[in-house]
Amino acid sequence: MQTDKKRRYRPSYIGCVIVAVVMGLLSVTWGGGAIAAWVDQSGKTRATARVLGTDGNRSSGRITVEFTTADGRRIDAEDGRRGWPRDAEQGDEVDVLYDADDPAGGVQPYQDLGRSLPWWALFTVTAFVAGFAAYRTRPRA
Repeated sequence: MQTDKKRRYRPSYIGCVIVAVVMGLLSVTWGGGAIAAWVDQSGKTRATARVLGTDGNRSSGRITVEFTTADGRRIDAEDGRRGWPRDAEQGDEVDVLYDADDPAGGVQPYQDLGRSLPWWALFTVTAFVAGFAAYRTRPRA
């Protein structure tokens, strides 16, 4: 008579699978967001701007900045607060990107994508290590 053994999943295996999946999702999301930001920033010119004023809150407020274009024109531009530094106040300096064809209409905050690389690498390496650990601790029939 043959008994049917049930597979028994160890907590270490389950934990490794969960960590691998979560870190993999974070890696894809973080990396995809960085690539999307890089594509959005390519072809735009960087400048240092002075904050003229802010109103409202981070989700529905506006920010007004003043900067000088590469050809020497002084531009005042207004944009929504979302994406700009949280602590930006009147008189602060911030880095901006603008479209040379429409400097006032295409202004946006500059994002230093180099800061996201270590996080993306951490998520990716952790996902691979956890995936390998899950493979090594998998239940065997």
